Amino acid sequence: MTKFKDMFMKDWFFFIIAITICAGVMGSVHMYMVYNTGYMNGLAGGQLLKAGDYATAAGYGAGFLIARILEGPLVGIIDIGGGMMHGVGCGIAGLLYESGMGWVFDNLFTSLLAGAICGAVIAAIVMGVRYLVPKGVQAGGTDIMMGVGHQLSVWLGPLFLVAALGSSIPVGVCGAIGGALFYKYDKNIIGGIILGMFVASFFWPIAGA
Repeated sequence: MTKFKDMFMKDWFFFIIAITICAGVMGSVHMYMVYNTGYMNGLAGGQLLKAGDYATAAGYGAGFLIARILEGPLVGIIDIGGGMMHGVGCGIAGLLYESGMGWVFDNLFTSLLAGAICGAVIAAIVMGVRYLVPKGVQAGGTDIMMGVGHQLSVWLGPLFLVAALGSSIPVGVCGAIGGALFYKYDKNIIGGIILGMFVASFFWPIAGA
């Protein structure tokens, strides 16, 4: 298990993660544009692509991508939702369509290949910025930013549970169990609550808004 954990901390493994995620995101764009399903992003981004408003999609998504790439080396992580799912699945996809390369998404293989290339480039930029930071200089306050996340989770946990109970009592109960387990093992309780809610939602219906 220790060797498995060490592998995740290797620089080269970050490239594998980025390539895999971005390939999957681009593959989801193909699924959405061809089969109207499977889009790994917010519905607004998909609607921009469907409507042919590629310039707006490119500008909107690229803003997320640039911000997250610059933020990645500072906090030690990169936001999958904003940086890769939205930045790549909406921003870069819109850019490819706008530049006349929409044929990439006509085929699943070419979509996956394009995503893999995007992932490799993103990983290279993130690691490049990281290595350009002078030795002995902390890259932008990692401890502070991650600490804020942990502190906020302590206060926001009850709010998540209240929202879950308002949707479905079993979902709220499972969220509470997940949060308790994560708290016991000194993990972020918000993650445990959300995972508990996800598991419960497979078995119990969620009340409509």
